[in-house]
Formats: sequence, C-alpha cells, structure tokens
Amino acid sequence: MKKSICILLAAILLLGLCACGAKPEEEKEWTRTGYFSDGNDNTLYVLASQDPDQPGWTVGVIMGDDMLGWTIPQEGSTLHGDLNAWDESAEPFVVTISEEGEDGLLLEIEGGESYHFVPAEEATIITTVNTEGFGNIATGEGEGTPEIDPERPFQSAQINLADPTVYTFVAWPKTGSLFVKWTKDGEDFSTDAQITVRLDESAAYVAVFEEDPDWQNPVMNFVGEYQCERANAKVECFGYDEALVNIDWGGSAWETAHWTIIGPLDTETLTISYEGAGKSILTYGEDGEIANQEDVYGDGTGTITFNADGTFTWHEDQSEYGTDMVFEPIPVEG
Repeated sequence: MKKSICILLAAILLLGLCACGAKPEEEKEWTRTGYFSDGNDNTLYVLASQDPDQPGWTVGVIMGDDMLGWTIPQEGSTLHGDLNAWDESAEPFVVTISEEGEDGLLLEIEGGESYHFVPAEEATIITTVNTEGFGNIATGEGEGTPEIDPERPFQSAQINLADPTVYTFVAWPKTGSLFVKWTKDGEDFSTDAQITVRLDESAAYVAVFEEDPDWQNPVMNFVGEYQCERANAKVECFGYDEALVNIDWGGSAWETAHWTIIGPLDTETLTISYEGAGKSILTYGEDGEIANQEDVYGDGTGTITFNADGTFTWHEDQSEYGTDMVFEPIPVEG
C-alpha cells in the first residue's frame, strides 16, 4: 500500500515539475507575405503593417463579393484577429492564419470553414487601398474617374498586377466627415481626393478622413417631444444624420405599445424613411415599473415627415390603425 502511495506521489511531483518547466510558445519571425490564392478564386494577402499606430500584419481576404481586411497581430506562430474590427456595427470575422507546407498558408475562420492558399506567382505588384476614418473609396484602371456605386461603396480594395499599370483612385467622405489626404506606405502622398498613379511596385494607399468640426446633425432642428391623442413621441439625434424616435401609445393604465425607430433624415424632403424598427408591448406593475416586455416585431418600416407647421406625420406600414398620425410638438416649459 505504502509503495503504491509513494509511486502516486512521485508521479504527481513529476507532472508538477514538467508543468513548471513548460514554456509558452516562442514567437518566430513571420516571413510568408504577399499574395495568395486557392482553387476557388479566393484571394488572401499578408503584408507588414506600415501604420505605426497599428503594428502587426495587414491581412485582406476576397471571397466572391466579400472583401474584408484589417491589421491583426501575431500570436505565437500564427496571425490571429478580427478582420472586421474597424467596423463596430459589423459581425466579427475572426481568422487564424498559419504556415502550411513549404510556402502555403492555412486560413481558419472562427466558427466557419478552413481554406488552403498557395502563392500566386503571377501577381508581383500588390496594391492595397484602404480608409482611415469614415469615408469611401473607388478604384479604376486608367486616368478616368472610377465608377462610383453609391449603393455599395467600398472602404478597401486590392489590386494585383503582373505588369506596371496606371490606376485612378477617388475618395469621398461619409456624412459628418472630411477628406484629409492620401498616404502611401504611411507617408503623406496627396491632398487631392482623386489621384492617378502608376502602380509599378507593391504599396499600401490609405484615404484619411476626419470628423467635420462644423457639422451638425440636421435632426437637431426637430429634437423634442410630440403628442398625438394617447401617443407620445420623443425625437433625438443619432449619429451624424440620423434620428432616434421613441413612440409610446398608451392602451391602458397598465399597458403601452412602444416603437423604437432609427433612420436618416433626407434634408430635401425632411423625411425619415426607416426599416428595422422594433415594436413591443410593455406591461407595468403596481409600482409603475416595467413588469414584462413582449416583442411584437423587429423589422418595421415606414416614414416620418416633418411639416412646415412644426408637426410631423408618422406612416407605419404595419399600422393597425390604417391612417397616418400627426404629432404636434409639446411646448417646453420655461
């Protein structure tokens, strides 16, 4: 019995010594950079970051119509990070990139599939075009102005060439922002929003935008509380050009229908055309606090139009009442 106990203690001690002596994986130099492809026309590029504020590796993925890219760090022997980290509203796209074979890369998408890439030898000039701040870019071959699709603007692009070629880039800011400059490999390049360049070496271009200090959300002119029969509404600013509208319709002393609406204001028509609005039924307890919330839908659509007399008209496509509701402003006391 004593012999067995001694053997067990010795084994535990040995495991403990091994654990104490274990070392974390050492980070080795990352050397597999450039342009890679797989058998399904997917592309992947890995370049050393040129931005001192974003150390690591600039990684981009093009899969069909999806283009994702960001700077991610090296963790041990892999690159790991979220390629959608630049956009707080986007779903995370976390990837892990590791060496595979003699010169390939393995891309693993968290919660998704894995892809095997090999170097694309035909592309020797790799140009990335990205944005810093809130703005869009478009690229096109030649000296003409690139085609701009306002419905599907881009914030990043990658151009892979076998021979030097002339391209034109154009940048324009989102609402509430200003275009500042173009940089090339981290250095100031041009203050013109549209530039024509000869791409004869791999490089990283960035369109830099900053917040417009003189910008005011146009919804500011309509902020306040409004009323229509048993319904009350509160209008607030949201973001640079959107409104946040909360509407409560009192069905009884204990129950209220509540809508949350967010949408941009068209400054020409003074209309908010919205989608994705939420409606819920709130039930209150004897203490006046919300005791229960029943969600009715989260995909509501409709319009809110501000009128010249200071009122606004609410048209809800899912309305149970069948008519547009006109809300009058509630005067501010004092």
